[in-house]
Formats: sequence, structure tokens, C-alpha cells
Amino acid sequence: MVRLPVGDWTLRPYGPYIGCMDGAADRVQWMLDTCAKYNIQVLVDVHAMKDSQNGFDNGGQAMKVEWKNETHFSHWPNREANWMGNWNMETSKYDALNFDNLNHALEVAEGILGRWGSHSAFGAFEPINEPWENTDLDVLKDFYRKVRKMVQRYAP
Repeated sequence: MVRLPVGDWTLRPYGPYIGCMDGAADRVQWMLDTCAKYNIQVLVDVHAMKDSQNGFDNGGQAMKVEWKNETHFSHWPNREANWMGNWNMETSKYDALNFDNLNHALEVAEGILGRWGSHSAFGAFEPINEPWENTDLDVLKDFYRKVRKMVQRYAP
């Protein structure tokens, strides 16, 4: 099995990804077709989510990077992940949930599963890569349960 990281913008580019990711969906299709040819399964991984699920560059957007000088920066102690809502550093919790982003993530999952879930090389699906440790677990579990139903429908 190989892991194929994709951005949440792969099927519907937005903001900074408009134009720079043209052809991304075609490359996903090529990867699945090529893997099918050689009997290799693919784990499709939504590696980056709108407003970042972990505050790192591998979440689509590095949040709250503070440069110390020309060559050093601080990131871990001050990062934020705003996919699920606006993170409040003072209270160490979300001020409110961002249902637009949560619904966007569900639409992304459904788009990917609807387009490629039945492909013979589609072996597994990771609907969001590495959500950070401060993620609201009840909300995340609800998200995973909804995506699981989609997987059962599109990629049984």
C-alpha cells in the first residue's frame, strides 16, 4: 500500500490554491490507475484542511510562526489550528466551532469518495491528517462517524 497525500483543494480549489493546483485531480486519477495496474492499494490521505487541522505546514497552513531572527523561528509553543474553530491561546480552547469548515471537510470527503472510492486501487481513506492534540474529541469523533458512513456508501 502507498499513501497519497492530497489537499482539501484538490477537487474544488479555493483562495491561494486557485490556479496553482490545476491538474491535481488528474494526477490522483493517474496514481490510482497506475497502482491498479501493478496491484498496489492506495491510502488516500486528506493531508491539509482549510485553516489547518494542526497549525503546521503539513496541515496546509503554518499558523502563528514567530521569527526570532533571520534563520530561526518559534512554532511549536505558539501554533494554532483553526480548522475546527477559532483557537484562543489564553483559554486554551476554541471560542466557537467553525461549522463552515467542518461542513467543507465533509464535502471534501464526499467528493473524494464519490469520485475515487470505488476505484480498484482505493484501499483506505484518511479524511484528515494529524489533527492536533487540542482538537475537540467529541467533534472529531462525530466527523469521523459521518465520514465512515460515506466510506460505507462509496467504498464498501
